[in-house]
Amino acid sequence: MDGKFESYDAEQRAMINWLTGRSPDARHAIAEDLNFDFAEDVFEWILTQPDCDLATAASYFWRAGPLERLEHPDTFEEDILTLKRLVDRVNAGFYRRSEIYYGGQELWEGEEVCSWTVEEAEDLREFARAHGASNLPWTLPEALVPPFGHRAAHISDEEDPLKSEELRKLFAGLGTGSGPIPASLMAADPPPRSMPQPAQQRTVGKRIATLSSSAFMPLYLYLAFVAAGWGLIYVFDPPRFVYTVMVICCLHFALMTFGMVRSGMKRKAGKRAAR
Repeated sequence: MDGKFESYDAEQRAMINWLTGRSPDARHAIAEDLNFDFAEDVFEWILTQPDCDLATAASYFWRAGPLERLEHPDTFEEDILTLKRLVDRVNAGFYRRSEIYYGGQELWEGEEVCSWTVEEAEDLREFARAHGASNLPWTLPEALVPPFGHRAAHISDEEDPLKSEELRKLFAGLGTGSGPIPASLMAADPPPRSMPQPAQQRTVGKRIATLSSSAFMPLYLYLAFVAAGWGLIYVFDPPRFVYTVMVICCLHFALMTFGMVRSGMKRKAGKRAAR
C-alpha cells in the first residue's frame, strides 16, 4: 500500500487493502454503505483514485449534507475543507468516468430521481446567490446534480456485503453492520441490479429522507443526544466532572440547534413565498 497511508488505523488500512485492485463499481458499492464517522480515510482514498466514478463522488457529496455545512461553517470547518477538495476535483474534471447511474440519495418507489436531492441542489444555488459565490468556500458543482450515468454498479458475490463474510467483518470493524449473515441470504441470489433501481431502496432510508427535509431535524437529533447522554450518566454514575461537561455540551448544542432550526424555517418560508 502507498506509504502515505501508513498512519491509518488498522480497520481502515484493512479496508483499503481489500479495495486495492478492485473495480470502480466495487469501490462505489462499498462507499455507499461506509460509516462516515469511522471511515474518513477510506473515503479519501476512494475519492482520489484516478478512475473513481462521478456517481461515487456525488454520493459522498450529498450524504455529507452540503447545505448545512455552508450554513454553519464554524461548526463544520473540517467537513467544509473535505468537501472543498472534492468540489475542486469535480471542477477540474478529475472524475472523467461517469458510467454508474446516480439518481440521488434516496429514491422512493417509482422515482428515478430523488426529489429532496434536487430540492437541496436548488437551495444551494439560492444560498450562493444570497451570500455571493465569491464569499463561500465552494459552490454547487452542477456535474453532481442527478440524474446522470447509464447503468447500475456491477459487483461480484465476494464484493457484496450480503454474500461475503470477509466484507461483513471489514464493515463491522468500521461501524457498519453486525452479526452473522443469515444462511438464507448466503444461499439466495442477489436482487436484480438494473438501472435505476427505484424499487430497491431501504425503508429506513426512506424515513431518513423524509426527516432530512424537515427544518426540525436538528431538534430531533439534539433531543436524542440529551436523552442518551443523561440516560448513560444515570446508569453509570460517573465522576462529578462528567456532569459539568454534559451540561456545557447541552448548552452549546442547544444554541447550535436553535440556529439550525431557525435557518431551516426561514429557508422553508422563503421557498413557500417564492411559490
